[in-house]
Amino acid sequence: MNPRVRFAPSPTGNLHIGGARTALFNYLFAKHNNGQFLVRIEDTDLERSKQEYTDQICESMIWLGLDWEEELVYQSKRTQSYQNAIELLLSNGSAYKCFSTKEEIEKHRSETGSFSYPGFWRDRDQADIDKALEIESPFTIRLKIPNEKNTSYHDMIYGEITIENSELDDFIIARSDGSPVYNLTNVVDDSDMGITHVIRGEDHISNTPKQILMYKALDLNVPKFAHLPMILGQDKKRLSKRHGAMGVQTYRDDGFQPEALLNYLSLLGWNPGTEEEIMSFDEIIQKFDFTMVHKK
Repeated sequence: MNPRVRFAPSPTGNLHIGGARTALFNYLFAKHNNGQFLVRIEDTDLERSKQEYTDQICESMIWLGLDWEEELVYQSKRTQSYQNAIELLLSNGSAYKCFSTKEEIEKHRSETGSFSYPGFWRDRDQADIDKALEIESPFTIRLKIPNEKNTSYHDMIYGEITIENSELDDFIIARSDGSPVYNLTNVVDDSDMGITHVIRGEDHISNTPKQILMYKALDLNVPKFAHLPMILGQDKKRLSKRHGAMGVQTYRDDGFQPEALLNYLSLLGWNPGTEEEIMSFDEIIQKFDFTMVHKK
């Protein structure tokens, strides 16, 4: 099966260097393996998401030559798909309604020192649930993490990763206003889009076991995962505006050629196994081997 990958930016700002590198590595992996590269706009944050940022992100990608197949997917238009997934998880016993208040959870944390949700509503009687619903108590929906065993997966960069399920608490998949959270929308979207390989920054490693458990709870195929090392500044901290990092549009406005920026970004975490530093984009695609992506 030829791979299908995606780049999924949030339109809350311009496309920055880190995002462009993630998009590029997805694109290179797809093209090197005769696959497809898709784009999803994660615009569920209605307050911060702006159409102008979506337009700018797309313009920057087109300028770089990172053209995508198929139409853009907008999370804001997929509400029903998320609701269907939530209802399925509730009906098959993989999720539950949690009526715990913030005060109750904070009290537990102060008394025990634990920041994990203690599962107050995990196995409550239906009578208690009905009573809470009757008085219209607000509730979130949490995924029920299996108590036993662990969750393992092979990361294409970091190798075998195993997390004990006991280290994961029953995390929220829908807020009290009914809106789905990132880990749910991500799983539903990637499955519906037929994504075979999820290539993203290493800051998402902690999300992966949660998402794998959700794939299994929804009886969906689990994709392969790869987590790219973060781009760091000279102080060894994640590259940000305080390091002078600029958006792709700024480089474009300053007269940089897209081929030069692509060449530079491709070598941030990967090399062709030689001392070559200047290559055409076609050469980079031809030589791109994911086994040569660095952990650091």
